[in-house]
Amino acid sequence: MIILDKIKKRPYLLLFPLFVLGSILFLRTMRSFSPRVEPKTGKIVEAVYGIGTVTARRTYNLKIGVTDTLGRLYIQEGAAVEQGHPLIGFSDGRVMRAPFAGIVTSLPFKEGETLFPQMPVLTLTDMKNPYVVVTLEQSAAVRVRNNQEALLSFENLRTQRLTGKVTSIYPKDGQFYVNIEVPGIPAELLVGMTGDVAIQVAARENVLQIPLSTVDKGRVTVIRGGVPKAVPVKIGASDGMWGEVVEGDIKQEDKLVSPKGK
Repeated sequence: MIILDKIKKRPYLLLFPLFVLGSILFLRTMRSFSPRVEPKTGKIVEAVYGIGTVTARRTYNLKIGVTDTLGRLYIQEGAAVEQGHPLIGFSDGRVMRAPFAGIVTSLPFKEGETLFPQMPVLTLTDMKNPYVVVTLEQSAAVRVRNNQEALLSFENLRTQRLTGKVTSIYPKDGQFYVNIEVPGIPAELLVGMTGDVAIQVAARENVLQIPLSTVDKGRVTVIRGGVPKAVPVKIGASDGMWGEVVEGDIKQEDKLVSPKGK
């Protein structure tokens, strides 16, 4: 009777359990989200990514047309030679000379061994002024155009970022290749070395951006008035971490949260 009398006199006591329950549910909901972040406005650059290989501009593979014997070696594997330098001599006295200056990168035979037609006897590689070849997936290749800027980084030059330009894109053996000219490519980068390449395919100035981690199935959760609200959103250009908002009720002052686990 005493409790009923108190409830009759103080009806807000009936609402208290509902308030506590609502608070618990709200806190549980908010725990499923990560800390709040804000949209930002500025430039966004979208890129496609691939692995680039330093490639020689000229390579000479010496092959013969008839069976012969390697009479004499004038060089060894790894040797640097000038144009016109003798490379190998055959049993009949013929001598093959370097068509250009380069490095002997393959020499699998020794003096006195028999050489057969169409077998690579020697490879000479021009190490000067190489370029970079990147292999891309089809979805990335369709977005690449000549003169787009590319940023390159290599394992042995981690403190240095290189800049290049796309000069061509072409299919080959079911793959898609992009040639990139890199002015002043360091001498430390030898032919055959690989690095990460980002080709800039789109750029937007002064656009509203949100973290991609806040987007879940085409929606973003916005905290307004202390209450989470799901807002549909469409993303345009993206740099891999931030995305351009092209559609959606997102404001600069909004507080966004990421779904748990993202």
